[in-house]
Amino acid sequence: MSYERKEIAPEEIARQEEICRRIFDRITADGQRPLAMVDTYGCQQNEADSEKLRGYLREMGCGFTQDEFQADIIVINTCAVREHAEMRVFGNVGALNHSKKARPGQIIAVCGCMVQQPHIAEKIKKSYPIVDLVFGPHELWRFPELLEKAMTGKKRVFATEKSDGNLAEGIPQQRDGSVKAWLSIMYGCNNFCTYCIVPYVRGRERSRKPEDVVREARELIAAGYKDITLLGQNVNSYGKDLGLGVDFADLIRMVDAIDGDYVLRFMTSHPKDASEKLFKAMAESRHCAHQLHLPVQSGNDRVLKVMNRSYTRQKYLDQVALARQYMPDLVLTTDIIVGFPGETLHLFQAGGDPRGLHAGPLYPRRQAAAL
Repeated sequence: MSYERKEIAPEEIARQEEICRRIFDRITADGQRPLAMVDTYGCQQNEADSEKLRGYLREMGCGFTQDEFQADIIVINTCAVREHAEMRVFGNVGALNHSKKARPGQIIAVCGCMVQQPHIAEKIKKSYPIVDLVFGPHELWRFPELLEKAMTGKKRVFATEKSDGNLAEGIPQQRDGSVKAWLSIMYGCNNFCTYCIVPYVRGRERSRKPEDVVREARELIAAGYKDITLLGQNVNSYGKDLGLGVDFADLIRMVDAIDGDYVLRFMTSHPKDASEKLFKAMAESRHCAHQLHLPVQSGNDRVLKVMNRSYTRQKYLDQVALARQYMPDLVLTTDIIVGFPGETLHLFQAGGDPRGLHAGPLYPRRQAAAL
């Protein structure tokens, strides 16, 4: 699927910062410092996004709290990957009726992957009137503009338009902690695993320019951060959309060249793109941890095919063996989906045995048509 990569102009970010100053003048006019609460669900990328939300809120003059009854502004950054997370969000948003009643001027915003789904945005519009602002991950860069509209307008603000290609640099960040830091190197995903909603809510893959990643890494190291994690839905795809001839292994070497006392990590890797070049770069770097999170999801080729994972059980095992040749002390972690729709006990137990791909299921009447 094609998309238009749109790099947000520095002037646009400068305009957002000017709006932050206007909001600052508005909400601190009485001499009091307002408080904001940012509640985050989901993955590390959401955590990194919340650091940007806090960065903007800091520029607006806000302090921070985790008590909704003290907060003047509440931002709930949501996850769409797990149904349990969605149910928690709805429950917690509904509970904010009490804090809104106690503080009638309280602004409540719901953002992130969950609200990028049209039916979720519509549900919030109809069933949760206490929510003043709703925006998807593609609109995070203009959070100040949207918040100002919610503060000054008479209507609720919904900004969930599909804009897959947005990529913004220069957004202020308020990091959570002083030792560990998230460093996003790319956004979106092109893999379309059949069980995953991420490509639909976060859009297609967009890689940050290597010089921007290295600059941010240098700033983090200079600020004393000791544990830096490079983030992406599939970091092994880094650079494919840039056309610069710089891939993820090259990026690791570029960051590793920065002097300092720090450990470099990354997540998440997709087995279809994990390469010998990457393992070699990890092994030869001074700072990269010998740690690899490589989700396998299933040990059965037939299930992997229906999952649209684009690799086989044997390829995965070969990659792990190769990685351990370069890094005998490698720490490997993974993700596994058990009970994938149509997966029988027989398929689960058969693993990658070719005979298991053709033998009848243990419970043939219950086997899904897809398998």
